[in-house]
Parts: sequence; structure tokens; C-alpha cells
Amino acid sequence: MIDGVALDIVLDDPALRLRAAGPIDAPFIRHLFEGTRTGQFAAMGLSGPILDQVIAQQFSSQTAGYAAQFPDALSLIVTRNGTAIGRLLLHCASERWHIVDIALLPADCGRGAGTKIIDALAASARQQGIAALTLTVLASNVAARRFYLRHGFVETGRAGDAHIAMRRDPA
Repeated sequence: MIDGVALDIVLDDPALRLRAAGPIDAPFIRHLFEGTRTGQFAAMGLSGPILDQVIAQQFSSQTAGYAAQFPDALSLIVTRNGTAIGRLLLHCASERWHIVDIALLPADCGRGAGTKIIDALAASARQQGIAALTLTVLASNVAARRFYLRHGFVETGRAGDAHIAMRRDPA
């Protein structure tokens, strides 16, 4: 519920679903973080126990940061045919919905789930009279920036030193 209105995000694919994350999903969320970040740190020359330690520290830092900045964000698990493949962390306010984090397992990237999630968010926001979808993305993450630009987001400026703010008007 958001301001007394049920959040109804319907994905245009019967195999894909969003469900509320619960404590039982903690190992999957950790696995997802590792799957999406290990390559970045390995490319910096980290390996073995040092890589494991950095990943653990980064995961803890991200989790604490999101909880502090967006304490009432909705944590949703993306499933395909009942199997968890990703996560959407969404902060819903009366005028805008902010995509705090969206991540899919590497094996599920490029298979349309991201597009269907963004389209469903835009449709639901439009139906509920939300003025904007917003997000921030690492400036160095060129693939993600291209993805969001292809899906109607525009860059609105810098968000700190390393991130770009983006916005999509659902209407």
C-alpha cells in the first residue's frame, strides 16, 4: 500500500512476477549482489579471500546505505516461473517513484525482464497519477545508461561525483 492505494505492478509476461521480499530471501539477495559485482572487482585485479572480503564489505555498506536513505522502500523479488532471478528496490512517494536498485542475475540479463519491469512500473505509475520515475546510475555504467535512455529516461544531471540522475515521465 502506498498512501492507501495498492501498488499494482503487472508484468506483461505470465512467467515473470514481482513479490514482496522477506527474510528468507536474504541469501538470494546476497547471491545476486555477488553475481552482479564480482566481475567489476575482479577486473580491478582482486581475487580470492581479498575479493570475498571486498564483496562482503560492499554488500553490507550498500544494504545499510539503502536502509538509511530509503527506510520505507519496497523490496521486491523478480521471479521467472517461480525462480528468483532479480530484485527491485522501489521508493514510492506521492509524486514520484524512485528506483533505488534493480538487478537481475547475469544469466537473466538481455532476456527482456528488465524491459518488462520498467514498462510495468511506468504503466502502474501512470495509472496512479505519479509524475515521474527517477533513478541514479553509475556514470561509468554505460550499458545501464543506454538501457534507461532506450526506455524513455533522460539524464537530468549529476548525483554526486559518480552517478547520473535520470527521470522518466510516465504520462
